[in-house]
Amino acid sequence: KDCAFQKTCTDEQIALIADQEQLRRSYGSMEVAPPSSSLTSTIMSILKYGAADPRSAHRLQADADRIAKKYKVPEKRQWHVKVRALSESGQWAQLRNLLDMRAKPPIGIKPFAVAAIKGRQGQVEIMHYISRMTDKSDGEDRYDLFCEAGMWKKALEESVRLGDGRKVANVRSMCNSQDIQRL
Repeated sequence: KDCAFQKTCTDEQIALIADQEQLRRSYGSMEVAPPSSSLTSTIMSILKYGAADPRSAHRLQADADRIAKKYKVPEKRQWHVKVRALSESGQWAQLRNLLDMRAKPPIGIKPFAVAAIKGRQGQVEIMHYISRMTDKSDGEDRYDLFCEAGMWKKALEESVRLGDGRKVANVRSMCNSQDIQRL
């Protein structure tokens, strides 16, 4: 009775190892679910494997969702893991589809934009995410994202929209473009 928590944890780990083995056999690859990896690592591996086997990507996402549901992964953590896995494996179309699945994702839109910036995506892709951040409270985040992406004109426009003279001066000091200096 004193060890109920430990027993539950052990049983779940054994079940996870069995699920990992089943996934490896199902897809014929060790990459799908590396042995003795954590629950989060397993979900990430499943999603990342979609880049290596695009025809199975939909089935892989369903398996990742099934594993997350079975082990009661919180929705926000599941979304963060999906964003990270899809961006790290270069599955940009799936990342865009993930965002378009819900009007407002439980983690917000900023993680998607950050992933696109870190993944060195083009300005059109980055703008796709930032343009979806429409709440007034998102102004600071939009400004920060524009600066991080090196989109100085947009950062300047956002700082003017926010009415923050320090942010305007900051953009001008970080950008060497004569066009920005004149605005």
